[in-house]
Amino acid sequence: MFSNYFNKRGTFRISLVLILLIAVFSFNAEEGGAATSTATDAETLLENFMHDAKTMRADFTQVVIDEEGRLDESATSSGVFLLQRPGKFRWQVTEPNDQLLIADGKNLWNYDVELEQATVKAIDASLSATPAMLLSGEDDVLEAFKVKSTFATIFADLPVQWLELEPVDTHNDFSKIRLGFSNNEIRLIELATNVGQVIRIEFSNVTRNLELDEKLFIFSAPDYVDVIGEAS
Repeated sequence: MFSNYFNKRGTFRISLVLILLIAVFSFNAEEGGAATSTATDAETLLENFMHDAKTMRADFTQVVIDEEGRLDESATSSGVFLLQRPGKFRWQVTEPNDQLLIADGKNLWNYDVELEQATVKAIDASLSATPAMLLSGEDDVLEAFKVKSTFATIFADLPVQWLELEPVDTHNDFSKIRLGFSNNEIRLIELATNVGQVIRIEFSNVTRNLELDEKLFIFSAPDYVDVIGEAS
């Protein structure tokens, strides 16, 4: 989902292909243990989300776990995620730096406030197999993934049902994605990158199907901002 995690000074920054993105079931788990389920059940829960969630708002915290399983404190970020299906989302990082990722249905905008720079890329098939596009896209976006497994665990005292997917296109920045649902809501996303890291996104204060202003999904660059790329 991410192509570059850090800038030259080592500060964590979101990439063009975010997550963000992304993101509802029955489960059976016990404290400290895990339980099995069926892929059919987990797929149905994801399909229900795709069908029922027209909009979504959630706070998020994002962390990076390195190849040794250690939390990288320098790569923690937090902010607000807004979703409007099909094809629109707003991923706004407020800590540690102000950054904004917007999909407007045609283009993907990445705005770094500190650098005064914005990049834009047309949303096409190459971006369809990303977590944010998975959650915000049409039903057929699921064709970009293969279901690998489903399982249940406890995370932060919550029972979580996980659905593990792999992108059909092997040229992505990540090798697998796990979606974690608790109490019928998307709560966690984990991305295993091709360099051995895991990016974990935890959602809180999740609200579905509220009315969202269309302006939230439109990006207009200030005059002083350098824009790289061309909007379609």
